[in-house]
Amino acid sequence: MRRLRKDSDEHDRQLAMAARASRCVHLQVAAVVCWPCRLYIWVAAVLVLLLAGCASSRVHMDHPLVKEEWMGRQEGEHLARVYFIRPYTERYMGYADNRLAVEADRFPLMEIAKGEYTLLPMVPGEVWITVTNLTTWGPHSEVKEMQRSRRFEFQPGQTYYLIFQVVDGEYRGVFFLPELVDVYTARDLTRHLKPVGLARKSPLS
Repeated sequence: MRRLRKDSDEHDRQLAMAARASRCVHLQVAAVVCWPCRLYIWVAAVLVLLLAGCASSRVHMDHPLVKEEWMGRQEGEHLARVYFIRPYTERYMGYADNRLAVEADRFPLMEIAKGEYTLLPMVPGEVWITVTNLTTWGPHSEVKEMQRSRRFEFQPGQTYYLIFQVVDGEYRGVFFLPELVDVYTARDLTRHLKPVGLARKSPLS
């Protein structure tokens, strides 16, 4: 009787050990399967965020001052060629790294991405260029909209190089100023930038 009880206890112990071993194997397999899945999900999420913040520029060719259809024709000689350049910044700027909303005389002209530049054939004359961006400010990093405007005078048959110069006000936020530069500065700034739109046919670098 004692021998049967001993054999039964030994059998129960073996079953318990087998159950624990089986559970460990299942846990190890689950870990092996889940970690690549988790890594894939994490990488995909990061890529989505990066792509959302670094989307390519969009140019509104239907703007009243943009006359793409005149290029290559006699009327094209009376246009002003304007390069719009957004250089890289020295460091990460948060919300200010997103695309800049650019208006010409209060009409949407483009949303330009960081590290890109484009070319537009524009009707000459006086024009107000307005730049709008999001930024964080204050001790609690609240999000607000910043906007700066400047007046430019474009002459027919001339080429202009307009950059969006970042100004870091630290706790007061980041904003961008549109400024004209010479051709040599423009070429130096665009060496590592991506031409988009009409600038792909007439790159500066």
